[in-house]
Amino acid sequence: MSEVKVGVFLSDCGKQLSKILDFDAIIDFVKNVSGVTYVARGSEFWRGQGLQTIVDSIKTGKVNRVVVAESVSKISEITITKAVEEAGLNASLVDVVDLKDHCAWPHRDAPSEATEKAKAMILASIERVKLLEPIEKLEFPTLKSVLVIGGGIAGMQTAEDLADMGFEVHLVEKESFLGGLAARAVRFFPTDDCAICIQSPTSDLKTVTNTSRKCVYRSGFSEIPNINILTNSKVVKVEGVPGNYKVTIEKKPRYVNEKKCVGCDLCTTVCPIEVPDEYNAKLKTRKAIYINTPLVYPPVYVIDAETCKFNECAKCVEVCPTNAIELNQKTEQITLDVGSIIVATGFKEYDPSVIKEYHYGEYPDVITHLELARMIDGFGPTNGEIIRPSDRKPAKRIVFVQCVGSRDRRWNPYCSSICCMISLKHATLIKEAFPETDITICYIDIRATGREHEYYYEKAREMGINFVKGRPAEISHDPEEKVLTVDVEDELLGRLLELKADLVVLAPAMVPAEGTKELAEILGLELDQDGFFKEYNPKLRPTETKRRGIFLCGGATFPKDAPTTSLHAHSAAVKTAKFLTKGKITKYQKTAVVNEDYCGDCEFCPVTCPYGAITLVPKDEGHFVAQVSDLLCEGCGVCVGTCPVGAIELRHLRPNQISAQMKALLSVNGTSKPLILAISCSECGNAAVDSSGMAMMQYPANIRVLKVPCAGLLQVQQIFEAFKTGAQGVMVIGCKPDGCHYEVGSEKAKRKVDLAKILLKEYGIEPERLEMFNMVYIEGDKFAETARKMTERIEKLGLLQLISS
Repeated sequence: MSEVKVGVFLSDCGKQLSKILDFDAIIDFVKNVSGVTYVARGSEFWRGQGLQTIVDSIKTGKVNRVVVAESVSKISEITITKAVEEAGLNASLVDVVDLKDHCAWPHRDAPSEATEKAKAMILASIERVKLLEPIEKLEFPTLKSVLVIGGGIAGMQTAEDLADMGFEVHLVEKESFLGGLAARAVRFFPTDDCAICIQSPTSDLKTVTNTSRKCVYRSGFSEIPNINILTNSKVVKVEGVPGNYKVTIEKKPRYVNEKKCVGCDLCTTVCPIEVPDEYNAKLKTRKAIYINTPLVYPPVYVIDAETCKFNECAKCVEVCPTNAIELNQKTEQITLDVGSIIVATGFKEYDPSVIKEYHYGEYPDVITHLELARMIDGFGPTNGEIIRPSDRKPAKRIVFVQCVGSRDRRWNPYCSSICCMISLKHATLIKEAFPETDITICYIDIRATGREHEYYYEKAREMGINFVKGRPAEISHDPEEKVLTVDVEDELLGRLLELKADLVVLAPAMVPAEGTKELAEILGLELDQDGFFKEYNPKLRPTETKRRGIFLCGGATFPKDAPTTSLHAHSAAVKTAKFLTKGKITKYQKTAVVNEDYCGDCEFCPVTCPYGAITLVPKDEGHFVAQVSDLLCEGCGVCVGTCPVGAIELRHLRPNQISAQMKALLSVNGTSKPLILAISCSECGNAAVDSSGMAMMQYPANIRVLKVPCAGLLQVQQIFEAFKTGAQGVMVIGCKPDGCHYEVGSEKAKRKVDLAKILLKEYGIEPERLEMFNMVYIEGDKFAETARKMTERIEKLGLLQLISS
């Protein structure tokens, strides 16, 4: 190993920092540190001549490690590491210290103490870079093909977008036809136009004009180059890694050859089997061989295997003019190689039959919104007439019941967000077509939060639709009068009402699509507590997951209206294209590494890793060791903090580097106050420290900050090491538990802090000397206040008397 030669470059921020810090004293101190071969001072080192000074020192061989004290550290880190790499030095051998925000500004009223703290900070950086190892840049190839799971409007839109961008797309739909709920919903708010339309494709489809939108059947969707549509299919297995997934698809037989069928309808005329049509809310029947109308895709008939008599009948085979019916088709398995996966599985209506007081499934005239939508559809089972299913007579009095199975802790505590607007849409459509219909909506709150949604609500009131604020207690049925009675208390009028109705329409909660849990297990994705797929970050990364290369869109994450669904579809397509467009994944090997000689069979780390990056592989007979995927590992270090035998380390922050920094930070005092080590995560925790300095908030100079990738990396013995090294108190600063950048890091750190406090008490040390705090960037004031209070607390406790071992 070559001699370590550290170059230290001190920026005085245009001599602004030198008004507080004694740079001459700092330089004298640094020159005497072992391993330092070059020291320079300047106004700035992240650009211009200052940056050139760093480059020249590397090229001339004066330094092979770089420490820079800068005043705009977050920006400067980027430009400095890039320049260092271009100069021929590995970018990981650089460390940037923020002397302005972490030292000079928060301690400007105590310049002498600030100067001593600056020495400690720079010393810690020097000691760390002396132990740093080169980190290599890794490349992993990616396939420019995508699997989209779900053929509703979200899945179709994102598939179209990606195909337009030149990617090969496989669209998998478990049903026999595309369209999902949209195909049955007829119209969507707030425009009241067709539900089953998507943005026009930009592909060169000769007869398709590029307008704002197109019905799916007119869009030429199936003819867009690069799209492979697989209906009657589902994902049963996913193997491989991001960029190179091997997916097994199970495709059930359609029993009709899609390439031969001409849609002549002769088969249905001879089919003797009739069954209730689930697609049309059982308000009509269909044959064992059928096609959904209005047409979505494919324009091909399908045979219902559960009701068809197959070769016992075979009348459809006899009349088919193109020999398209193939009763001997078998289930087949298809293997696809894709670089990325998009989940667009949508949602479904909650089954309200479990809510006994509403008697859904018992009273035929109590229906759901999706069943009502089929009545409103002019192509539907009633040709647009609103009827009572019990006797098919026109429904003159209709009561809508909101929040059925939602906002109710018995069933689903969340608001499904779109149900109020669905009721307003249906009520106004019915009122426009049949003005004499008496319509009442029973609601808890009308939630019309989208653009123009409030106008929708006002329009409904102006049309004469009645609104009763209250959740109905019971729906009863008079068999003689064939009338339903809805018992509800009007909260505004303070009286009980008995609303007579020919038809009661329930607005059920929207819940995850069938098979969501099974698919999540196959893909290795998390579900949130509501059962929907969990996003990486609901605010900033709503279409991403923690699994690199797997994305979400539409109602797979939560019920959404059409505009939001479309937005998510476009977002998922862009995110996927961004992921695959280079044909490779490039990342630095800032990952965990396992010492197999120490690793046992505890299985802690595979379970703990938030990214599924650790697996157990056999080493000797009956013995397994952990193996880390450099592609999947995000370098958080949660596994390091979990390993009971210290068998895992981070390549970019090994335990000896942490120890060296601790020792350095606590070796230079310069203050009468007790030294407190603040171990902060590099994300929100350290950002709070940054913002405190940026806002020039003051706190004592005895606070020494040690930055780690994630607070979850921390081990209990490192807390004790901090006390043994000279800390009178220890603060652990992490992200908010429900906003941790590495999901479980803050939670894991808190458990270790709690354990350490118990052990401290057993050793006769006040547990109050140790505390964990959770902060975000905008809570710099909280950090400053916490630092002051922690200092006051330690001062009251007095000098720590360590018991020698």
